[in-house]
Amino acid sequence: MGHGLGIDLGTTFTGAAVVGPIGSGPSTTTMVPLGRDGVVEPSAVYASVDGTLLTGDAAMDAARAEPHRLVRGFKRRLGDPTPLVVGGAPYSPAALLAAQLKSVIARVTATTGAPPESIVLTCPAVWGPYRREHFDEVPRLAGLSDVIMVTEPEAAATHYAAERRLGVGELVAVYDLGGGTFDTTILRAREDGMEIVGTPEGIERLGGMDFDEALFAHVDAEVGGVLADLDPAGPAAAAVLAATRAACVRAKEELSIEPDVTVRVPLLSGPREVVVTRLAFNEMIRPSVDLTVEALHRTISSAGLTPRDLAAVLLAGGSSRIPLVDQVVSAAFGRPVRTGLHPKFTVALGAAAIAARRVAPTPSFVPSPVPRPKVNRRKFLVPVAAVTAAVLVGGGIAVFTSGGTESDSALPEAVIGASTGNPTVAGTINSVGRRPRGVAVSGSKVYVPSSVSNTVSVIDRASQKVVKAIPVSAPPQYVAVNGNRAFVTLLNPGNAVAVIDLARDEVVTTVPAGKGLFVPDVTSDGKRLLIPDQDTAQILELESEGTVATPFAKAPSGSRGLVVDRNRVYIVSVELDQVTILDLESHRLLGSVRVGASSIALAVSPDGKTLYTANFDENSVSVVDTESQKVTDTIDVGERPMSVAVAPDGRHVYVANNGSGTVSVIESGTNRVTSTVKVGREPWSLAVSPDGGETYVTNTLSDSVTILKTGV
Repeated sequence: MGHGLGIDLGTTFTGAAVVGPIGSGPSTTTMVPLGRDGVVEPSAVYASVDGTLLTGDAAMDAARAEPHRLVRGFKRRLGDPTPLVVGGAPYSPAALLAAQLKSVIARVTATTGAPPESIVLTCPAVWGPYRREHFDEVPRLAGLSDVIMVTEPEAAATHYAAERRLGVGELVAVYDLGGGTFDTTILRAREDGMEIVGTPEGIERLGGMDFDEALFAHVDAEVGGVLADLDPAGPAAAAVLAATRAACVRAKEELSIEPDVTVRVPLLSGPREVVVTRLAFNEMIRPSVDLTVEALHRTISSAGLTPRDLAAVLLAGGSSRIPLVDQVVSAAFGRPVRTGLHPKFTVALGAAAIAARRVAPTPSFVPSPVPRPKVNRRKFLVPVAAVTAAVLVGGGIAVFTSGGTESDSALPEAVIGASTGNPTVAGTINSVGRRPRGVAVSGSKVYVPSSVSNTVSVIDRASQKVVKAIPVSAPPQYVAVNGNRAFVTLLNPGNAVAVIDLARDEVVTTVPAGKGLFVPDVTSDGKRLLIPDQDTAQILELESEGTVATPFAKAPSGSRGLVVDRNRVYIVSVELDQVTILDLESHRLLGSVRVGASSIALAVSPDGKTLYTANFDENSVSVVDTESQKVTDTIDVGERPMSVAVAPDGRHVYVANNGSGTVSVIESGTNRVTSTVKVGREPWSLAVSPDGGETYVTNTLSDSVTILKTGV
């Protein structure tokens, strides 16, 4: 059975998604990894001396030695009769786009094991006949025929309609802020697809690249304008300019989650550092964001509508992740603003859905066991005690044992107390390092990974103080513990799991694992760690005596977390708004449940009968009956819920609301929110102590941990 392929040839990044079987595996909807360290690849072409054109990461690598042979942003030049001179040779923008497209097709074919049966390419809605005519040349130059062309907002709205259940006749505004262009379009859902209403509008040269330039100009001004005086023809000066521009791009991305960043400028006279705050960056780009709002107002008016007629405003494009965009659009239109956690994928996923209509129907996602390769093994884990209670949270997992470790010997076995529906703040710890993410509780200690500090802080529960900061080799994110070990997922460039001995609080080994690791869990016997790898759409397994993480099963696209409960594995997908249920031993699919928008975290009740998901874009929690595999209730909570945990007695559910800086408390019997507690800025994760008496909340922008008294 063939597959449909959707390709978003973006100004700054290129992405591809397929609907259909991958190799010999089951049918699924997923992004195809194009980049070395991520799903998308740079829209970049490098012209070699012999005329060979390299694209993506290969182009960026080659350009380090010869930056004058690299070209980016060529999509903006489509239709310009003046050729681009790259490495001394002239190229039309269409030819460069064709080189990128041809490379993507080859990569997808190698990954899926067969050429695509149907291909959809996307383009900006504001392009007129002249630009579209030139874009029609791109697939021909790449050697392709019978390629479907759709606009980017049509693709984005198609993905939105499929995943958010947009009803027939409902209207949605697509606000697409990408790397090089801005488009706004109103679409009406029809049974056979999406219909453009009114006149699409856009701003030809407004996007992330312009924000990069604004940031570069700010940095240049801070260092006295020396960057503007450099001659880009000189190799040394070109290297300085390229490195500074790359640092500005990273800074722009980091400012979406950090209040401030430091840009390092490698001047020939010596390195300089410039601190940029999110507030200052917002001031740089606010005039441009205001222009996009005006354009959307005009588009709504062109359709004879008012903002109140819209079901939602859908933010698409990588630059829409900038927090200021959400804030300004929400205030300007007063309608629900929907932003996926990966808006840069929205267009490609929607294009793939359109392409799938041209191929034979494919079954829904069905994971299958993946053969485990033979590996050399050495013992590095000691036997663990039996696990007696487990709580999963969106940003970390707390797994509690009855045996404990030597350091926990002074604590008696935890006795589960009654939880409260009205917790109070019992304290705040401000010395856990920069940007704490996950959190886990083990006996007398709490473990908190801090992604910027590259440390795991150890908190003594009795004194409420940090007693040690364990260094790790790469930015840590999430943590799971059993009686003897803590397992910490490391971000790029680590892409590994750091294993910490809890008796000594030291890293004993680091195991390479996957590309995009998110929230893991430990099996009830403590001998196996399961980890979702979002970038490769699979679940990895780390056994107690293994030295590598091996494949466990295929996973849905966008798998952000999982929990192991008894003989089941529950996997939450932020892209599919779905929980997939697997059998732990056979890896067989037991079912799947559609939940709320951008479901990012999940937790299971102690009796295993109820599942809760935090729905990031819907500001809600879905309640799922695990036997019938149906959603029984949807509960409104705070803004952008990011993690969820259940009290050990099962009476209350705690939800960390990243957008509103609060924790919502839900009474499980009535599914009623009993209280909302203010914590720090952008709470990321929470974990409940074994006795239920305390809940620990990591606040990523406050660089703190809030302790809630959650026991009676």
